[in-house]
Amino acid sequence: MIQHKDAAVSPVVGVMLMLVVTIIIAAIVSAFAGGLAGDQHKTPQANLAVTGVIQSIGGTINPTKYPYVLTYPPGYYAANGLKFENNGGDTFSLNDVAIQLQSEDTTYTLQPTDTPNTTATTTYPGSILTPGITNGGYFQKIGNTSLSDTTIAPGDAFMLYADGNALAVTYPGGSTWSSSTYGPEITWEPVGAAHGFGVYLGTKLQYKVIDKASDRVISSGELYLTQ
Repeated sequence: MIQHKDAAVSPVVGVMLMLVVTIIIAAIVSAFAGGLAGDQHKTPQANLAVTGVIQSIGGTINPTKYPYVLTYPPGYYAANGLKFENNGGDTFSLNDVAIQLQSEDTTYTLQPTDTPNTTATTTYPGSILTPGITNGGYFQKIGNTSLSDTTIAPGDAFMLYADGNALAVTYPGGSTWSSSTYGPEITWEPVGAAHGFGVYLGTKLQYKVIDKASDRVISSGELYLTQ
């Protein structure tokens, strides 16, 4: 009678199967992790110095009329806004960022696709940006030779232009309202926007430059606008 001694075969086969399964699982996990890493977007970081540029405030409001009528002197233009300087860090494109502004309890976000309102109405005279600036929208690289140049590298600077402004105005009091004085201010009123945004000079303005792909902040800070 021949006896077969194969008692050790099953444990060996079991160990080999476990090793194969472990290797397969490790390969799947590695491929999955590599795919996630490849899909991650690196948020650029830059040291941006921000200053207010107030060239001129010339708009006037008639507080006795509602809606309030805003007017400017004939032939009036101004290139007010915020100047951003990249003092070090990553390079980014103006097409890839949004800028969030906050004054007191009001927050407003401007996109690179927003365009200044140049259409005059009975209450709004349209943009007063210096001719040539309006065509480039709110976000414009300083010193660029072409409006298509939107790359902001260290050493570069760009403007967030404001397309309106108004001098200080006193609103008269009434039966339920007390008189109050506001301004001067600079304003943004994009085409198609339900509401615009204004910030009074001498008040704190907070800003965030946001990377649109990751919805993360590239740079943030605050400043006080002065003339």
